Amino acid sequence: MANPLYGQNKFDDALSSAKYVDHKLAYYSWVWDNLDLRQAADSTDAKTDTGWTLVDGEIAESLWDGDGAAASMVLPSATKGVLCVFRFSAQADGGTDITFTTASGEYFEKGTITVPVTNLGDKLSGSRRPAYLQKWTESVATAAGAIVAVTAAHNTFIIASTATDNQTNIGAELAFFCEEKGFWKFGFLGSELGSGAINATFATSTV
Repeated sequence: MANPLYGQNKFDDALSSAKYVDHKLAYYSWVWDNLDLRQAADSTDAKTDTGWTLVDGEIAESLWDGDGAAASMVLPSATKGVLCVFRFSAQADGGTDITFTTASGEYFEKGTITVPVTNLGDKLSGSRRPAYLQKWTESVATAAGAIVAVTAAHNTFIIASTATDNQTNIGAELAFFCEEKGFWKFGFLGSELGSGAINATFATSTV
């Protein structure tokens, strides 16, 4: 007997494949024009202090500044093609941490990421480029950055909102993309404050 849901299943597969391609292109080009914007009332400093779960296909412009409570964000289920973006829309230099935690039983991909130390100045801020988690192991840091090693057992990503000199000024962005079920890739576009030195804590770990 023919599967009565065959047509529906094929349609669902096509939609899933289209989303995967769209989100993968967005992730590697760092262009978010097809994403939905989280409502500003839901991404205030106070709301971010409390924490929320990021949403597939959504960019959140958070007003978190690090002056109050440490923020605990949660990633959605890591299913293939999921993309979510967190944008720092306030100067995050208050000293507390912001944490991004995967869902239970899910992890970040194994690899390395090197965030460059940029001190471009306002006139050259458009020259910023994102750094991506790479599957291969980098052995030499570039652009005065530091190599951050990520293992496939890591489920937590922590960034300290370091005062004076950091990369979490207004306009910094984090993007999380799932290419393999259960695992997250991520990229980071820094926005310099002061010298643009990388934040005192910028690391993944197992919790």
